[in-house]
Amino acid sequence: MNILSIGLLSLISALMGALLTHFLTEKRKRREELMEQKLKAYSDFINSVSKIIAARRLGQTENDTGELAILNDAKIRICICGDKSVVEALTEFWDYGGTLEREHEILAFTRLCMTIRESLGYNPHDIADLNMSNTLFKIEPSNFSFRNSNKIKN
Repeated sequence: MNILSIGLLSLISALMGALLTHFLTEKRKRREELMEQKLKAYSDFINSVSKIIAARRLGQTENDTGELAILNDAKIRICICGDKSVVEALTEFWDYGGTLEREHEILAFTRLCMTIRESLGYNPHDIADLNMSNTLFKIEPSNFSFRNSNKIKN
């Protein structure tokens, strides 16, 4: 009887261990898939906003409907699978107009970018001392242009 109960306990322990491992593996897999979806939505949104910002700054006022569709798709995916803080920051940015033409929109977008960084696990204050708005919105890196310097020489 003692051998039978030891065998039964071993079998139950093995089954419980297998079930627990399966449960934890599935939970981790779902968490990783959600993180991938978040990253894709965040990247698509930032990419679309960047294209629209560059077009506006270069004087193009016509909306590219394809780019707007990508932007709205990414925005919807962020609302569905993004962290609450990111959705709140996105809503604030969108409530301000979402055009990045006024200072409060630029500041709201900068906060959105910082909130996205934090939701991805980065320290919220690790780059607080940097001038993020200037980094995000200055399209040309400097006044110097290698092409223009070559034209002057020729």
